[in-house]
Amino acid sequence: MKNRSLFAKMLCLLFVLVTLSIISYTLVIQKTQREFLIRQAKSVSRQIILTRQWIASMGGVWSKGVHNRNHGFLTTYQSNSDTDQTSKFYLHNPALATREISSLADLKYGYNFRVVSDRFREPKNKPDAFEDKALDRIRNHALEYTDGFEGQLYRYAEPLYVKKGCLKCHGDLNEDVKEPMKSILVEKYGDRAFGYKVGDVRGIISIQIPRDSLTKILTSVFTWWNFIIGAVSVFLFYFFTRFVIAGPLVRLTEAATQLSRGDIDMDLGTESIQEDTKNEIAHLTLAFERLRKSFQIMHNKISRTKEKGVTLPKLR
Repeated sequence: MKNRSLFAKMLCLLFVLVTLSIISYTLVIQKTQREFLIRQAKSVSRQIILTRQWIASMGGVWSKGVHNRNHGFLTTYQSNSDTDQTSKFYLHNPALATREISSLADLKYGYNFRVVSDRFREPKNKPDAFEDKALDRIRNHALEYTDGFEGQLYRYAEPLYVKKGCLKCHGDLNEDVKEPMKSILVEKYGDRAFGYKVGDVRGIISIQIPRDSLTKILTSVFTWWNFIIGAVSVFLFYFFTRFVIAGPLVRLTEAATQLSRGDIDMDLGTESIQEDTKNEIAHLTLAFERLRKSFQIMHNKISRTKEKGVTLPKLR
């Protein structure tokens, strides 16, 4: 690099600056994307919490004559109407409703969510590796949320706290859980996931959102105008470096070479340069011009002295 020309060094500097700019821009995009995913996940979690609270306050949701076979139901109820027709109703508690809504969200919008706990009732609610670590971190460090990436999948988890309405199904089995819900839950789940108190961490709301690849984001952000502006910027940098900085320095170098060979009559073009200029290269040119004139004066004196026949002392 020491032997490279100033122009080559400036081009290397341009390459480094462009590379650093691209890296910086990429990091900004990644940070912006993550912040957007966090806000999206928090918005989804708020909707989940509100939906579960409403279902719990209503004692569950009954569907008439239909239920999702993949998710099941908590219990059934048959009603005889005045028209002698029997109607069958299926009860959906907050946990079942959460799974059903998640299936719809995954099918329509591509993201899904679920509520998991280390004291799960359904095997479907058993935490995976990410969720198990999230539960541990949230409980031990009282985190508002924890998140991460698994390939192109964004994972988000936040605590689900026990509210007063949750005690109807998860409170003390002898005090909070009343009949007939007590018998229904014990028959279906045994003695699992009881004994919670208000404020306890029941589990976590786990949300998975697909993220766009960085290449896709960059291609959507950059337009032809970006490339045109970038090309013009590179050209201007090249022009400025080549003709404003490197060019005058090359001419000064050539002039110094000529001066060292005894050619003191070169023209540096200083007539158009003002003494009070703020251009550093122009100041250098003026200084070199003064040096050239000094050499010229000294050369003329030496020539006149030789013409008079005076022998000059030799330098030792």
